Amino acid sequence: MEGEIRNRVAENESLVVFDLEDYFPPVGVKTLDLAPLAANGIIRESEARDFISRLNPDDFADAVVAVQLDADTIIPQWIWPMAAAQLAEDALYIGVGSEADVLSQYYAQRLSRLDWSAYAHKKVLLKGCGQYPVPPSAYVQAAMHLRLSAQKLMYGEACSNVPIYRG
Repeated sequence: MEGEIRNRVAENESLVVFDLEDYFPPVGVKTLDLAPLAANGIIRESEARDFISRLNPDDFADAVVAVQLDADTIIPQWIWPMAAAQLAEDALYIGVGSEADVLSQYYAQRLSRLDWSAYAHKKVLLKGCGQYPVPPSAYVQAAMHLRLSAQKLMYGEACSNVPIYRG
């Protein structure tokens, strides 16, 4: 049909779009603040067990969980695995630190598990700009993996991209 608008990007089988937002956690990042356990600067095992047993794992389902304890506290090392064990079946990922740090950890783990051979000898567009706060470290990790397999790597959008690598 004459005058028909064609999407040449979609028709181009050698161009693959890699979108980091596809891996963003379905319900985002949630914080588990353990500060209430440290009222006197010390965490007691019995109080910690009670607090953690009352956590509802459904509240953290499909989320990346940032476990935090910002108080000046004597922190027993068993508190981290105790909290993680309570949420392990429902959370997508559990880490210690700020939401931004834990999201970066999640992406590093998630991207390290991908089969990057699907991008071998392809022109890959690492999609930029989106609606989710994908951390810069995720772009670094994706570019590192894609550089080792892709024929060409670009960043941005199909209509406006920045060449990153050409093999």
